[in-house]
Amino acid sequence: MFTPLKTSLTAAAIALGLLSPAAHAGKDNDTLTWVTATEIDTFDIYYQGLREVVITTLYNCDSLFHRDPATGAYKPLLAESYKWIDDVILEVDLRKGIKFHDGTELDAGDVVYTFKHMMPKDSGINVRLGIDWIKDVVAVNPNRVRFIAVAPTPAAIEFLSGNTPIYPSGHYDKAPTVTSAGGQQRRDWGAVRPVCTGPYMMTDFKAGSSATYVKNPNYFKGSPKGMPSIGKIVYRTVTDNEAQTAELLTGSVDWIWGVPPANVKKLNEMGGVVVKGAPTTRMSFLILDAAGRSGDNPMKDVRVRRALFHAIDRDALAKFAGNSSEVLKSMCYPTQAGCSTDVRQLNYDPARAKALLAEAGYGPGNPLKLPYYAYRDRTYSEAVLAYLRAVGIEPDFKFIQNVALRPMVIAGKIPLMHLTWGSQGMQDASASVSLYFRGGVDDFARDPEVKAWLDAADTTMDPAKRKDLYRKALEKINDQAYAIPLFSYGRAYAFNKALDYTVTPDELAHFYMVKWK
Repeated sequence: MFTPLKTSLTAAAIALGLLSPAAHAGKDNDTLTWVTATEIDTFDIYYQGLREVVITTLYNCDSLFHRDPATGAYKPLLAESYKWIDDVILEVDLRKGIKFHDGTELDAGDVVYTFKHMMPKDSGINVRLGIDWIKDVVAVNPNRVRFIAVAPTPAAIEFLSGNTPIYPSGHYDKAPTVTSAGGQQRRDWGAVRPVCTGPYMMTDFKAGSSATYVKNPNYFKGSPKGMPSIGKIVYRTVTDNEAQTAELLTGSVDWIWGVPPANVKKLNEMGGVVVKGAPTTRMSFLILDAAGRSGDNPMKDVRVRRALFHAIDRDALAKFAGNSSEVLKSMCYPTQAGCSTDVRQLNYDPARAKALLAEAGYGPGNPLKLPYYAYRDRTYSEAVLAYLRAVGIEPDFKFIQNVALRPMVIAGKIPLMHLTWGSQGMQDASASVSLYFRGGVDDFARDPEVKAWLDAADTTMDPAKRKDLYRKALEKINDQAYAIPLFSYGRAYAFNKALDYTVTPDELAHFYMVKWK
């Protein structure tokens, strides 16, 4: 049985004691350095959906609209105003005089170019959620764009906020041609560095290692993001969490996240660091290949899927994750519009799990064996692994980077995987449950009834009807154990006390708003 292990600061970090005089080098150099353990292959959000990429996109790029992290209100960003002509036609007027980082001026053609590149099914973009609602996009005149939706889309403004940056016309023209493992040639769109209009401009990028951004001196006044203050922002990959902490304490790093609960008190006592926790929209869950996309695997049997659900103590997992983490009751985040948590729960019951496995033909002498993939927060995936082993399941655990996992997901090659998803900060249930169960590449259930409910929910303007449709879908997903919702993340953020930094509950570090004290 899994027992959470207490995590502590490394002896080396503790031995540092008080911070050295170099601890506030970030402020001295007007450089904010933040690190996570994630290796990033591209900072183009259309081709990489990692949360770190969402964060950098917010300070590197602008979308048509901006969601205020304090109030949740939508505000025009590159847009100046908008209006719905009818249920499916949205007209957006653009601000005048906005310039991209390469000096060219924004117009309606750039907006059309960006979305027309993403809309084809073979564009290869990572998440189609913010694109597939669009039937067509046209330039009415140089400063007005018309979006024509496939159907009424209540989340349209959300989709046009934050995660759909606008690039200049011809942006992808220089994308290199690469040869895939199967010998086919394709354009590597993600290899093109984003050229945007945002408060910070990318000046250097080393794949898997680092990225550097400097303040945009020509950023437009009146932006709802405010004017950038700090001169330079640097992202670095530091794969070892203890090394991250040590660098924070010595002042070579200004911001980290995911501080283990056992370390929070100690860090707060060390003087030069502020530690704050907050809930986030990130969900932790298992996806089970009920549709058999990966072949004739055990996950096609509902008894096996339900056995896995009953095998895991989700309450204990949430407590172990700590920092405001809570049990996730359905495949959406509770604050998202349309989300329902009042659905069937398959509670922790190891005896029931063993009985279901026996009914399916598994047990002593014939244990259930299958690959089990994960990519983020290995400790939590290993905790799930321990629970599965405790009921006689023998997973072949494979922990790999998301850049390697994602193509396997798209190809449908994985019978069991531990994933996380923060909906890219989007506050609508369509950004969570619909992504995984509406027939796209992430759907390993392929249940036509669930898809029909979600199709209707995603295009229904009546909030009450939307919620009822989502509830039906979420109820069946739990009942059939197409997925196992585990917990919603809480995050503890530790940062240089010289930073004027506000923690927000959306798991997005809004560095474009940060200042030095």
